Order: sequence, then C-alpha cells, then structure tokens
Amino acid sequence: PGLQKQLDKNGRLPPGLQKRLEPLPTDLDRRLPRLPELWDRVILERDVILIDRRTNRILDIIENVIGLATGR
Repeated sequence: PGLQKQLDKNGRLPPGLQKRLEPLPTDLDRRLPRLPELWDRVILERDVILIDRRTNRILDIIENVIGLATGR
C-alpha cells in the first residue's frame, strides 16, 4: 500500500513506520532550499517525507524519489 494510505487521521505515521525513518543524506539536504527550524526531510523506503519534528505531522511526501535518484 502507498504511504498516503498508511497515514493516520492526523497525518502522522504509525509508530512502526516512525522507527524506520532515515535522515536525508547531508550532501543532498545542503543542495535543497533551507527548511524552517523544526522541519526535517527524512527517507522512508523510497519516499522523502517533510515532517514537523514538534508534532510528527507529515507536511509533504515525495513518492519514489529515491528509486528515481538511484535507479532502484
């Protein structure tokens, strides 16, 4: 199932998926526009997620971007 379907009603990831988040590589993050202080870009499998650290709320999802960037 797509990530969008796995979000709960509040736009947050279920706890099992939160544990699997990885930080965006620093060299890639530096090339992207700067984010507000409490926002993070993280990777979940093949998707990049923009998340608010205060609330764990999902702000945006770019699906399958890791697959496109790495050819996997």
